[in-house]
Amino acid sequence: MLTRRSALALSAAATTLLTLSACGGDDGEADDRKPTRAASSAPAGSGRPSAAASSAEPATPAQLLPAYRIAYGMSSSPMCSHVAWDDPGCGKDLTAAGELAGAMAESVKRDFPDGQYTDVEDSAGQVVKAVNTVRKLGCYGMGSTPPKTDSAKLRELCPSMSTIASLAWLNFESNVTLP
Repeated sequence: MLTRRSALALSAAATTLLTLSACGGDDGEADDRKPTRAASSAPAGSGRPSAAASSAEPATPAQLLPAYRIAYGMSSSPMCSHVAWDDPGCGKDLTAAGELAGAMAESVKRDFPDGQYTDVEDSAGQVVKAVNTVRKLGCYGMGSTPPKTDSAKLRELCPSMSTIASLAWLNFESNVTLP
């Protein structure tokens, strides 16, 4: 059974998708993730979610999350502790989670300057920080240069660090969906 919140989230996602498709946006554009661009100020057709087009009030984080998930290619929570430390698929999942959280934090900071969603902003920052730590280690093919740490150590360290990033994501997700 759909709750009112679920129905609103689905409606916001559908509205955003229809708006983007009407403006020429397509799935290929969603792959050029750039966390420096705030999502609700993205131009039409950019492949990024935007605030509700027909409303003067900004969309809440809970309303935006479904559209952000689509734009950043997040179908589920990033869980990489069960794969090899150099699996690039997990690197892509963690990168998407970090970029989505970063964009959400920017959106919240801009659209709700009164601090209404500071828990969302703070938990998004923790996701970004955890993902950046995994990246610095060179886990899951995320680093731009080969890792300097011994691969035997990374086999143990990367799953632990990705678990921390996954837990940060789950905390962020729960803060977004709480009333």
